[in-house]
Parts: sequence; structure tokens; C-alpha cells
Amino acid sequence: MQKTDQRDGGVGSVPSHIRAALFDVDGTLTAGTGVWGPLLRSPDVPPARKVWLYATAMPHYVLSKGRIVSQARFRDRWVRLMAWVMTGWSSQAVEELYREIVHNQLVPDLRVDVVDVLKEHRQQGRYVVLVSTMFEGIVMELARFLGANAGLGSRVAVQNGRCLGKIIGPTCSGEQKLRFAGEHLAQVAEPATLAECAAYADSRADVPLLSGVGYPVAVYPDVAMRSHALAHGWRIFNGA
Repeated sequence: MQKTDQRDGGVGSVPSHIRAALFDVDGTLTAGTGVWGPLLRSPDVPPARKVWLYATAMPHYVLSKGRIVSQARFRDRWVRLMAWVMTGWSSQAVEELYREIVHNQLVPDLRVDVVDVLKEHRQQGRYVVLVSTMFEGIVMELARFLGANAGLGSRVAVQNGRCLGKIIGPTCSGEQKLRFAGEHLAQVAEPATLAECAAYADSRADVPLLSGVGYPVAVYPDVAMRSHALAHGWRIFNGA
């Protein structure tokens, strides 16, 4: 890993009061080349449902790219639509999908240098949490694979062994990531505050997440995140 300087977010520069580390997944721990393919390609999703999905999602995607609506708002809508696509699926089928997404989509796409940062936090005794808009089951499975302490994500409603096709409460997107993380960290054996957290994220949707912690790091940032990081003196990590 490159020598620490004012723009390097390596663990060597983390202040001693930091006790926990939060990591976004898509675009941060992974290169962000795709997540939902196994669900969208599933033969268990009727063609008419796929047509309606794209018809309703595409306008919001275009608006988010043009910054007419926020990126976080689009991600909120998208993950709700992904839950809707699974309406009626058995719990077993949902769990199998989670494992397929993690091991066939996310693991091959991991950024080795960012994973090294995560592992170094663990080696130094910090509590490590993955926090993502993705389904909680996906994030938990990836957390287990990486040796993180916890995985937080949007919670899919399941009842009597069947997916209800909706998200329970708010999605874990935008500023809600701070709420999810804060509530979780308050309940662990050795509670930590957000001020005692480092956080790593890549996109403008996660500016609220980084703004709310004691040690923010922009990882392979998009243009908006990089601009915000430079303006606020945040660390920037672009790899070794």
C-alpha cells in the first residue's frame, strides 16, 4: 500500500480514538460492475414482471444520472423493485439467491486493496461493519466471507416462508446508512459512536454517510464525491 500522505486513506493514518470502521459495498469494496444479474436472469421471474420493472425504473435512472433526483432516491426505489421481483419466492430460494450474488458477482469483483484496509482494521481490533443499500442477507453473507463483524442492508419482508415482495421500513440508502449503523453500534457488546467510526464510500449518494463519522475516506470516488472530499479535507483512497 502506498505511503500515507494527506490524500491517502490507509489505516496507518487513522486516529487512535477510532474504534469501528464502516464500509460501503458496491463501488467501494467491489468495483461495482454488477450485482443484480442473477435475480434479473432468474427463470422464476415472469417476463411481464421484467418488462414492467424496466419500464418503471428507467425514467428514475435517467433522472438520477441527470441529478434531477438524488442517486440515493433512485437506489431506494431500485432495491424496493428488486424485492418486488421476488414476490412469492420461498425463503430457501431467496437465501440461495443471496449466496449466488455474493459468491458469483461480488467476490470476483472485490477490490483487493480495499479489502486489505478492511482486514487491517480487524487486525487492529476495530469493529468492522459493511453497510449497503443491498438486501441485508446479501450484505451479511459478504460480511461473513470477509471476516467483518456485521453486515447491514435493506430488510426484505418474509412471512410464513415466503417473500412478501417488499422492504421492511426504510431502505439502507443515503443518510439512512448512518441511522442503521448508529443503531447497530449502540447495541454491540462494546458500543461505539459514529464519531468513533471511520467510513469508506465511493459515490455522491454516500456523502451523508461520510459526513456523519469521525474519519471519512472517499474510496475510488466519483466526480461528486471527490469534489466534496477535497472541499472538506477528507482522505482519498485510490489504491496502492
